[in-house]
Amino acid sequence: MEEILRDFKPFIKKKGLKYTQEREQILKEIVSIKGHFDVEDLYLRFKEKNSKISKASIYRTLPLLVEGGYIQEVYRQDGHSHYEVTLTKTPHLHFICIHCREVQEITDERLNVLIKEYEEEREYKLLTYHLEIFGLCKACKGLKL
Repeated sequence: MEEILRDFKPFIKKKGLKYTQEREQILKEIVSIKGHFDVEDLYLRFKEKNSKISKASIYRTLPLLVEGGYIQEVYRQDGHSHYEVTLTKTPHLHFICIHCREVQEITDERLNVLIKEYEEEREYKLLTYHLEIFGLCKACKGLKL
């Protein structure tokens, strides 16, 4: 965590912004989350801890964390974004059921190999990516929609 914070402080200052305890708390909380989250999830986590961090602070901080490569938007559902920490994630994709909204995360080392091959072949500097596949899950595929 200390390494992440050491990187985050200069990033915020380079953007011409103040490094605040609120931003630090938001980053620390996000890094502790396993899996996907949205603004409401994050806000409830702070509320449970009797923190005074507002939704507005969260909304203002998330784009900074995306820009800095700390998190990424992984999918939109019901009109709002869901995120995940990218710092420790291996390449993966999301299967998203269009009926029940279930999200299954698939991790496969072959994805990493393939992406690296394309990156080198195209002389491209990969910063971030996410893969989403939409369909019907096992429970929903027999339903008439």
